[in-house]
Amino acid sequence: MLDSNASRLIRKWMGVSSLALIAATYRLWTPQTVFPQVPAIEFLCSIPKWFDWCFLVGLVVGVGLLTFSRSERWIYFGCYMGMGSLIATICLDQHRLQPWAYQLGLFLFVWLTCPNRLQHLLIRWLMISIYFFSALGKLDHEFLHSVGQNMLGAIAKILGQDANAIPNATRLVLIAMFPLIELSIALGLAWPKSRYLAGWLAIGLHLSLLVILGPLGLKHRPSVLVWNVQFAVLAFLLFIRSVSRPTATLAVEPTTKMELPDRFPTWLQWFCASLIGVVIIMPATERFGVWDHWPSWALYAPHSSRVRVEVSGPGLSRLPAELVQWTNVTLPVDEEIQGWINVPIDRWSLQSLDTPIYPQARFQLGVARQIAGMIDSENHIRVIVLGCANRFTGRRSCEVLQDEEQFAKASSKYWLNTRPRN
Repeated sequence: MLDSNASRLIRKWMGVSSLALIAATYRLWTPQTVFPQVPAIEFLCSIPKWFDWCFLVGLVVGVGLLTFSRSERWIYFGCYMGMGSLIATICLDQHRLQPWAYQLGLFLFVWLTCPNRLQHLLIRWLMISIYFFSALGKLDHEFLHSVGQNMLGAIAKILGQDANAIPNATRLVLIAMFPLIELSIALGLAWPKSRYLAGWLAIGLHLSLLVILGPLGLKHRPSVLVWNVQFAVLAFLLFIRSVSRPTATLAVEPTTKMELPDRFPTWLQWFCASLIGVVIIMPATERFGVWDHWPSWALYAPHSSRVRVEVSGPGLSRLPAELVQWTNVTLPVDEEIQGWINVPIDRWSLQSLDTPIYPQARFQLGVARQIAGMIDSENHIRVIVLGCANRFTGRRSCEVLQDEEQFAKASSKYWLNTRPRN
């Protein structure tokens, strides 16, 4: 069992690192208009923008109380405020369901509702499930031939080598080692006798990712780097610190004071703990389209469903300059350009919000619908909806949309909203 000091350190570290992640992606959480917002429910499309500020303040204050307060009452109040504000702000824009935000929400739910004797166990298994499903998400054709190639190229460049000089078969074997190492870490963390060693391997993995994804490698956004730092420290606190401390020391220390309020009956506590168990295994349904890719921990996994937006020359001339600049077309736009031009909405998200685009065809269809509204002509835009890639072949289903009627028909297939916010 984790000692009280470890529990307190985990809570404070989650709070500090989450505040850092909010700061690194602050534009995403504001009522910005530089990138489309797609609410989870259609009736929220008309909610005034000032609600975003209210929920952002509630999120920051709640996480701040969770992190810095010494009063048990204020800590609980911070958990309630943080979780409520997080859910509300994500409902206003699905883009905010970042993996780290989802992880924070699950931790808050565990601290608030689950029996104290199960809190550390559930958090550990949440972490193990992240490593496990993240590894499975990368064990496929798409990762081996795209993102994995980029990561191997970054490693080779840092070492002063050329990845292209490596035979193709050898490259694929080396790339497959990335998810296999991650999978071995998950299995090692699940087995108590190997947990200590696997914890150090996890730290090594995240330190390596900091090099690969950082300024020396692929130059990813600060939020990606902060999240890897968060994981490295959590691996130490959850799987190394408590294991390395003598059992006798743990026996004499008091248990954590984060007990549940009396108003929570035992049956409700165990029901909430069961819900966390369901959430832990739901990523297994991702490939069947039940659970979203990011909540299924499909991290650096390019097999996710997506949307490709293409416009004609006249259509491109109707788009704002800040969007056109991410295409290969030189400004000002020549309307006589022949053929279809790809509008890279993933790059648009990165450049405008410092955040990767939400990797789900449903959300990206909402982004495409806003672009279609800017062009206001079905003759100058086509939207290609690509399904999840086959694990072994990389093949995807493909559907081409060009007008609002087709957009609405495609949207009816999803559980959540695809209409952009007003």
